[in-house]
Amino acid sequence: MSIPVRPATLGDYPALCVLFETLDEFHRQVRPDFFRPFEGAARTWAQVGQWLAGPGTTVLVAEGEVGVVGLAVLLTRPPAAFAGAVPRKVIELDNLVVRADQRGRKVGKCLLAATMDWSREQGATHVEVAVHAFNRDARRFYERFGFSASIERLVLAA
Repeated sequence: MSIPVRPATLGDYPALCVLFETLDEFHRQVRPDFFRPFEGAARTWAQVGQWLAGPGTTVLVAEGEVGVVGLAVLLTRPPAAFAGAVPRKVIELDNLVVRADQRGRKVGKCLLAATMDWSREQGATHVEVAVHAFNRDARRFYERFGFSASIERLVLAA
């Protein structure tokens, strides 16, 4: 069973905010030392509008019987300024979230497949995603799709 995935529109904004809030709350619960509640919408109308306007950015949404059930935010990363870096065009999968009641139905897999298709259409050479160390389920999900670790960021409070 394939879940339809399409580019988001500003008409999807309320559903996107619900998904972003779900993602943000998960992060706040696990790492309150890094993430805190904030006033207002999970993402502003203007921010979502910028992503949708592109170029090189988009939000993809998965639609189920109950409406928008997942999203993926895709951003083109600026080229590395380091002269010794091999030239690459990288799409950053900034967020991928699926409604809790829709998990296990291949929504994430369909979003990730659509992410790869969109990235290829943009001429990307690589797709990268950052995963917090506490989010082992997300890491396993991406690894099953073929992602592998490239760099590990270590943190020490000053």
